[in-house]
Amino acid sequence: MDPSDNPSETNSNDSNRVLVCGLGSLGQYSAAALKAFGVLVSAIDLTEPELWEIPELPQLLEQIIIADCRQASVLERAGIHRCRAVLLVTSNERANLEGAFAVRALNPQARLVVRSSKQNLNSLLNQQFGNFAAYEATEVTAPAFAIAALGGDVIGWFKVGDQPFRAIKHPVAEGDV
Repeated sequence: MDPSDNPSETNSNDSNRVLVCGLGSLGQYSAAALKAFGVLVSAIDLTEPELWEIPELPQLLEQIIIADCRQASVLERAGIHRCRAVLLVTSNERANLEGAFAVRALNPQARLVVRSSKQNLNSLLNQQFGNFAAYEATEVTAPAFAIAALGGDVIGWFKVGDQPFRAIKHPVAEGDV
């Protein structure tokens, strides 16, 4: 059955989409971590990766677009309006920041997770954009980038066997069971 045949299934899938811009090592491992949590993942890169560090990843992705993630038409082709989050993890820090502006113009609600070492600029962008996180790739692992895309309540993750679990922050209220 095609998910588009069932509107309720399409709506639940639409809220579970993430776009990864950059398919270097960080992008590949972030995409794989997101897939492990059952997220629909699409990707954009300027060139097809010469090396797939995760050989089965191309088959796991919803789509791979070879183009510039800073272009509105490319983001629209990738379904930016349906994405809950976008990871901008190319090796070009300027392209990541320019991509963040392009994404925000097209999807003001999407969570932005950006590979960037510019701490002062990242702080300003967080104030301006909201729903924004920036990390230096040498200080944070790919799963941490992926977890950041899942939202503010996720504080970590762990595996039991091959099954990943998210640790989330949830205030307990009277009457919670």
